[in-house]
Amino acid sequence: MPVGMARKNDFDLFVAGKTGSFKGISINFEDKDTKPIAKNIQNIKVLTKEHEITALAWGDADEVEVLIGMSCQRVKIYDTDFKAFTSSVDASCGHGSIQGLSRYKGKLLTAVASGHVKICSHVKNSNNILDTGGSIEKMRHSPVNADIIAVGGKENDLKLWNLEQKTCTFAAKNVKPDMLQLRVPVWVSDMDFLQDSAKIAVCTRYGHVRVYDPSTPQRRPVINMDIPEQSLTTLAVTNKDNHIVVGNTKGKIMLIDLRRKGSVVQHYKGAVGSLKSIVCHKTEPYIVSVGLDRHLLVHNLTSRALLQKMYMKSRLNCILLHSTAFLKSADNLCVKEGSDDDIQIIEDDYDELFNNMETVEEFSPNKKCKLK
Repeated sequence: MPVGMARKNDFDLFVAGKTGSFKGISINFEDKDTKPIAKNIQNIKVLTKEHEITALAWGDADEVEVLIGMSCQRVKIYDTDFKAFTSSVDASCGHGSIQGLSRYKGKLLTAVASGHVKICSHVKNSNNILDTGGSIEKMRHSPVNADIIAVGGKENDLKLWNLEQKTCTFAAKNVKPDMLQLRVPVWVSDMDFLQDSAKIAVCTRYGHVRVYDPSTPQRRPVINMDIPEQSLTTLAVTNKDNHIVVGNTKGKIMLIDLRRKGSVVQHYKGAVGSLKSIVCHKTEPYIVSVGLDRHLLVHNLTSRALLQKMYMKSRLNCILLHSTAFLKSADNLCVKEGSDDDIQIIEDDYDELFNNMETVEEFSPNKKCKLK
């Protein structure tokens, strides 16, 4: 079935978390009286720490096959047509959890935290394992060139690798030393390929947003922005040209305009914990985010309105958004409330909660206390 055709019975998105929970979610923005639906697809009674899900990806262009990467380096495959798990693949290599996965020439492609990338096949062949030379926090597959992947991590700056040639085609060069002539540390936390461009946007745990252009000889970023005292954890490219969304460990979601050399133009409220994943709709103005505060948020990219806030009971790591999700406008909708077996929608406004708290009397530091 073509991606452009709406599937009335399918979920709009999938989320997965630290406990190994895997849920499908459907939200009807067209009908205000229809409550969101969430369903546990994975049996939560059999889950252990090894079942933590650290990566989700579509396995085909029609978005029927869901690839589920776990911390134990296994990949489960869920078929949305049959609504069942069809297989489980051992992707063991190096060490650490799966930090990115996709399909490459019909085979599974996985990247683990130790820096190893594996093309899984039935034949055991060491040539199918690629050592990228550093830890991996995130791996992204190029949407334009299937042979190219981007990787990066702690003290492992952005690199592009050609899977066919097994060579590094681009290695980012660190920015110049700071004003004290000290080396700027590197910790790439996420990256993504910009739409209709060879450029790649990167965010770091040290509050940097950078854009690299591999089509030029320059290996340093063409845009380098610092957001002071912000540890950025996740990044997503929006459907607006030269705009990206980033999230941090404090629950801040920010829209960045790359045309202004990386200036923050909007903030989105609602999250209170560290953000683990942000996804933007390919055609509609929607931002979906999850994090350690156990909530799933849906914002309007333009108006900044919080359209949906849903309590998911477990800490979430990743999102997989269907291309046909949220096709109807939700500009005039506000947060709904309701509950079912798997989901509770929270209406509480944390800002109002803290504003209504009693103020504790503060004593002047110059006032001396009398001893009795």
